[in-house]
Amino acid sequence: MGQNFVLPHFNKLFILLSFIILSSQSVGAETKLHLAESIALKAETQFNIERKFVGSVFAQQNANLGFELAGKVSSLLANTGDIIAKGDILAKQDTELLEIERKELTAQLSQTEADIVLVAANLKRLSSLKQKGYTSDQSVDELQAQRKSLNANKARVEASLNANQAKLNKSQLVAPFAGQIGARNVAEGQVVNAGEPVFQILQRDKQEIKVGIPVRVIHKLDKNAPVSATIGTNHLPVSLITQGALVDANTRTVQLRFALPADKSFIPGQLAFIHLQEQQQEAGFWVPMTALTDGVRGLWNVFVAVKQGDSWLLERRDIRVAYADKSAAYIHGALAANERIITSGVHKLVPGQAVRLIDSDWSR
Repeated sequence: MGQNFVLPHFNKLFILLSFIILSSQSVGAETKLHLAESIALKAETQFNIERKFVGSVFAQQNANLGFELAGKVSSLLANTGDIIAKGDILAKQDTELLEIERKELTAQLSQTEADIVLVAANLKRLSSLKQKGYTSDQSVDELQAQRKSLNANKARVEASLNANQAKLNKSQLVAPFAGQIGARNVAEGQVVNAGEPVFQILQRDKQEIKVGIPVRVIHKLDKNAPVSATIGTNHLPVSLITQGALVDANTRTVQLRFALPADKSFIPGQLAFIHLQEQQQEAGFWVPMTALTDGVRGLWNVFVAVKQGDSWLLERRDIRVAYADKSAAYIHGALAANERIITSGVHKLVPGQAVRLIDSDWSR
């Protein structure tokens, strides 16, 4: 009676232990599947290649200033490297002869005005005498003609005075825009010809980059992509001003001009690197560089996960890399859109291996 009571309880305990062991084996089998990060392939019809071209910084305005008239330089008020404002006087010419000429003209004007006053008085007296019959019409006509001649002479002298004043104004070299003196080409006391460069002025607040682009690339540039430039350690956005209409005979390139931000200023002639996006019309897929693995005969491979029941089996696919940068590659080959590829840890995997997939956070 006691044995019959113990055996049923022993059987129940044995069945329970067997169930626990089988369950743990089943769970262990599932946990043995390798966890693999994956992404779904997204088909693309084109990709961009970043190209870097070297150019130089230029001032939008670069002027060689000189006097409009020949003469001796009496004073220089600026020197190489000075920052100047629009309207600043940079140099002066000797104006001694012009001042003497002005005094002479002023005296001629005073004499002519005095003669005009005298003729007007005489004409008034003769007109009164004519009414009384004491003078002839000829005398009156002669005075009227003399008055007209004096008025014409006065206008001539006044015009000469205006010309003299213009010469005096032009004897001062005035900055046409704000900038910096790039070079000083003459010394005080030197006699300069009309138009001979005295200063070179470079504009500082509006600068640009000029760069030559090969003709084969110019039509492939992505006009909607942002453009950036690197100058020294500065990386900054730039905007296209114009595209040249001619091919340079020496470099066989087309010149592009890019405007620098208004708050940035660099030394003219400094090297600048322009980063442009070149469009390539070719179907393919973007994948992370970590998804690539070596294949046979120099080919590249990726692992594609194929659904098999409740798990995923890996297949090795041959692909060709069309373009790659530091983080991603543009590939095409035996692949289809929305197929899932493994993005990391591919050196631990083999074809036919069953894995469990988790979504990768990689994106392009």
